[in-house]
Formats: sequence, structure tokens, C-alpha cells
Amino acid sequence: MGKITLIIALFLLVSCDKNSNFTRDSNDKKSGVFVKRNTFINSPGLYYFKDIDIVVKEFKEGTIVYGIFDYYNNPLYQRNINNSISNHMKWTIYVDDKGEIWFYNADYQETNVFIGDGKKGIFIKDKNKLPPIPVELSKFIKD
Repeated sequence: MGKITLIIALFLLVSCDKNSNFTRDSNDKKSGVFVKRNTFINSPGLYYFKDIDIVVKEFKEGTIVYGIFDYYNNPLYQRNINNSISNHMKWTIYVDDKGEIWFYNADYQETNVFIGDGKKGIFIKDKNKLPPIPVELSKFIKD
């Protein structure tokens, strides 16, 4: 009976520890920055919006990759590390008033959007299939 109790205790300890990695504490600055609608993201870091994390990682040579993860850190979309963008060029991530997450970079003249769809989401790369680009993002691109 002692072995079963030990196994259950270890299981609970590991489960609690694993779940604690995903706990968001608004007082802990290491946990990221909460992003509201109509917000531009222009620097590397951890950002969260609703149940989505947006991670922007800068490497030593100044290249950037980003990813979108659900509440449990499951990837919903990640930019290919071999197709990174430069932090020295114009880029932004914009959360619009509908909660859609837009990505723009001047390196490849790309505009993409992530549309939350239940627990997953849709990442649209094709310019012909994009919804209308928000006015604020259009102004950013033109400036």
C-alpha cells in the first residue's frame, strides 16, 4: 500500500508543478505583457491576449521569429526559424478590434493574419484570402 501512495503523491507533485508553469500572474513581470485590442507589438518579448500567448524572440544577430501558443503552450503557429525577419527592418504585430492578430514585415513585404477559431485558429498567408486590413495597420505600413 505504501508504494501506491508514493506513486500517487509523485504524480500529484509532478502534475501540480507542470500546471504551475502555465499560471499567469499579472503581478509577475516575467509572465509577459497583457495586450488589449488595437495594440501594436514592436519589440521582442512575451505577450498574451485572451487565452493566446504571442512570443517574439530576437537572436544575437538581430533576427526575429514569433509564435502563437494556446493557454497550455501548444503551438498554434510559429514562423519558420529559417525564414526569420530582421529587427532592423520595419515590422509589427497588431491585435485589431476584432481580436485578430496581424503580422507585417518589410523584409518580405508580408501581411498575414491569425484568426482565432475555437481552440485552434487559422493563419492566413495568401494576400488574396486576407480579410480587409485594419485602417491602423494600413497607416503603419504606409508610413
